Amino acid sequence: MSVRGHTLLAIGGAGVALLLVVGNPLTSAPAAAGALLWVTRRSGVRHTILAGERGSIMVEVLIGTLLLGLTTTAVLNGLDGAQETGRKNKDRSVSATLAQQDIERMRSMHPTVLSNLRQTRTVAVASVNYTIVSRSDWVVDTTGLVSCVASNTSSHYMKLTSTVSSPASAGSPVSASSLLTPPPGIFDNTGTAAVKLTDRDGQALAGVDVDLEGASSYSDTTNEVGCAVFGSIAVGTWTAEVDGNLVSWNGLSPAQSPVTVANQKTSLTQLELDEPASVRATFETPSGVIAEWTSLSVANAKLPGGFRVFPTTAEGTPTTSKDADSLFPFLDGYGVYAGRCGANDPAEWDADYFQTIGSASYAKPDPGELLEPVDVVMPVAKIRVTRSGVAVDAQVTVTQRNSTYGCSATIVNTTTGSDGAIDVPLPFGNYRVCAAYNHSGTWRRQRTSSGSSPLDPNLTTPVEPTVNMSIPTSNNSGQCP
Repeated sequence: MSVRGHTLLAIGGAGVALLLVVGNPLTSAPAAAGALLWVTRRSGVRHTILAGERGSIMVEVLIGTLLLGLTTTAVLNGLDGAQETGRKNKDRSVSATLAQQDIERMRSMHPTVLSNLRQTRTVAVASVNYTIVSRSDWVVDTTGLVSCVASNTSSHYMKLTSTVSSPASAGSPVSASSLLTPPPGIFDNTGTAAVKLTDRDGQALAGVDVDLEGASSYSDTTNEVGCAVFGSIAVGTWTAEVDGNLVSWNGLSPAQSPVTVANQKTSLTQLELDEPASVRATFETPSGVIAEWTSLSVANAKLPGGFRVFPTTAEGTPTTSKDADSLFPFLDGYGVYAGRCGANDPAEWDADYFQTIGSASYAKPDPGELLEPVDVVMPVAKIRVTRSGVAVDAQVTVTQRNSTYGCSATIVNTTTGSDGAIDVPLPFGNYRVCAAYNHSGTWRRQRTSSGSSPLDPNLTTPVEPTVNMSIPTSNNSGQCP
């Protein structure tokens, strides 16, 4: 609106208006001193408000509006909080009722069925799904829950526990528990099996599933000290199997261990498990030339037999590298070498090999570390074959002499070139070389020996000896075996 040629902005209610004089839209003249007019609508009386007062009035209006908004928000939040509290209380009440009902359900079961019970089920109440976890644990008078300690005491009572949770419980489930005394004699000729799991550092592995197979089947999850207990089970031999991506010392996954249960005693089985690791070995000669071989071994004193072989069942294809996988990450690592028998282990000939000259062939992968690179050095037999002082192309057979180690006999069948020379990379060990040459349809051969020249090559250090073979012109007829 305009008053005497001035533009006015109106703010107010039914009886009073606050008018801000902006200016004259026709003359562009500013309002005098930027005055504010206070107009009483009923009387039409106008009151001029000085420019100096208008700021305080606007501030009061804004503060009033802000206070009204804050008050409204606080009231609404209070209502929401009260509703949330009511909802949580109702949820916990339902959970408590379900837990008590579950305890009564378990108490009605036959003790042999209830023993080592581990059960999870879902119950819907008013369109809300409640998860109920039911379990029974054996306890003794002296120590309470049976733990991972071998003892001459078996279980006395069962502790029944029901834990109920729902989407509204927000990590605070409701639990109920009760003790049950089985009838006398019902668990005669039984004992308790306790399985304890730790990692390579000796830390407890909690939350790992353990299965026990034998006269019956049981399952449990390790507690905060890495323990799973199976109370009052039949006396005899059982097998514990651990689920998950964990390997035992011998690389088994799932890891297994026999468990022997004695009458009225607690038998403890301890397993050291961890995430599997692997190494990738590259073969090379002492002079640094890339070599090839068919198999790879990793050694650690804790392994059955002291070492593992890859591939596990048969000689593989000769390649410049081989992988060893599903390894337990031992804190003292592995010695890695070519071959598949004990005599091929350099530490068999030099106990400090992997800590000194063979340190490049030592691997210490961390849990879960894959394909840690390692260089594997192979000694070389430099075989040179002549006849009457002239190099000849000959048939060559290299045989390993370490039969007491369970090593294979013939290890290499090959031929020289026309220069009569061939370099044969070999695993560590003791060898015998045979060279044969066909002259005018007649085969003649020469073999190394342990007592006379040419001597058997003993490759028990990273060396590259030359083996000179001279084919006779008479006698020693035939090919190499």
